[in-house]
Amino acid sequence: MAVLLMLVLLAAFGGVWLLFAALWLAFRITFWFVGGIIGMAVAGVGLLVMAVLGLVLLPVALLIALHLALPLLLVGGVVWLVVHSSRPAPIIIRR
Repeated sequence: MAVLLMLVLLAAFGGVWLLFAALWLAFRITFWFVGGIIGMAVAGVGLLVMAVLGLVLLPVALLIALHLALPLLLVGGVVWLVVHSSRPAPIIIRR
């Protein structure tokens, strides 16, 4: 009789344990999905903010860096002027 009582108590305890384990798993999966959705929304807002900041700050950064490229642009302009000014004039033959 005692063995039967122990088996019934063990089955009841195991059933309650399985019930709470299933509830715990349901809560974990629910909060995992909710956290994932919130995380994706925050990441999307962050990407949007970074894109707007990039569009605003990129021209400013290029203007700031223009003084670094100015000597190279000037040398390129001088080379272009020399090459294009040393070309002979086209010969036009009229009949």
